[in-house]
Amino acid sequence: MSKLHKFNIPGHIHFITTNTYLCVPIFLANDLCQILLRNLDFYRQKHRFKLIGYVIMPDHFHALIYPMDEVPIQKILQDIKRYSAKQILEKLENESTTWESLGGMVIPQENLRLAYSTSAIRCLKHLHVPTQKDFLVRKPRTSGQEHQIWQEGFYDFNIFTEKMLKQKLNYIHRNPLMWKLVHDPVEYPYSSYQNYIEAEALFDIDWL
Repeated sequence: MSKLHKFNIPGHIHFITTNTYLCVPIFLANDLCQILLRNLDFYRQKHRFKLIGYVIMPDHFHALIYPMDEVPIQKILQDIKRYSAKQILEKLENESTTWESLGGMVIPQENLRLAYSTSAIRCLKHLHVPTQKDFLVRKPRTSGQEHQIWQEGFYDFNIFTEKMLKQKLNYIHRNPLMWKLVHDPVEYPYSSYQNYIEAEALFDIDWL
């Protein structure tokens, strides 16, 4: 992912995708999803970008980001990932290793049965409560690095037409359905779908 070209073209929306290290499904825990949302909101204010849509999946997240300043998309994602990783590691260190201590599961474990028949199996086949040990680095990139929450780099696709924007929004909102995590996208809490149907949402998005 890190070798993909990034194009910082003014007026373009970026469709980004980034995965957790080794596809560990940490975002089945509510508290860890909340950490990511808080960082998205903080850097949305600091780096002046609009968040047009998003979904947080168990081992990755998608977002539609529209930079309003000259801060490159690489810097935006770098900061979001760096500081969310720091806070996630602190949470996994300070809390006992139960789902309840991490705010409970986004989807009840018994409801995950259907997801095993989809590509979600890559991260669910060894499902357990995440701990710091899941993120021990095999090949440190920097001196003193012990843990890694996110895979290096991210996928970035530039959007410059309304048709492309609608396609990517639809893809984002259908992701929980594709993984059979829910029967209706409105049931999935960590998605901008609720915002677009004007239902009660956990997180505010921006409008173009």
